[in-house]
Amino acid sequence: MPDSLHSQGHCAIDLGEEEFTVGRPHPMIDNDLRIRRLLQEAGDPQTAVIMLDVVLGFGAHPDPASELAPAIQRARQVALEGGRELPVIASVTGTEGDPQCLSRQVKTLEEAGVLVCSSNAAAASLVAKVVS
Repeated sequence: MPDSLHSQGHCAIDLGEEEFTVGRPHPMIDNDLRIRRLLQEAGDPQTAVIMLDVVLGFGAHPDPASELAPAIQRARQVALEGGRELPVIASVTGTEGDPQCLSRQVKTLEEAGVLVCSSNAAAASLVAKVVS
């Protein structure tokens, strides 16, 4: 994309890329950038679906779903106010033994209306079906 701050067409944006993380924590640790971009994309009538990957474990955010879920609900509300549905599809990589507890993260995201897939490949496949 000519400008990674503005999406064009079908695209995937890695907010962990250096251009986004210089001088700031990685999105695995700090959800601020991810949340701001989520709300920006929700306001774009061309956005058909949003895909998120959430990584658990030591060194990751202590409870990512607790911050992402309200933002996802706001994003979906923004889309509804614009007269459209906005599916959010995610994968959560982790285990029950991680400090964040896999099942708790999945439950929180699902309660926010997220379709949680078993892997990032499954999530990407579902996203492809939505946009085709």
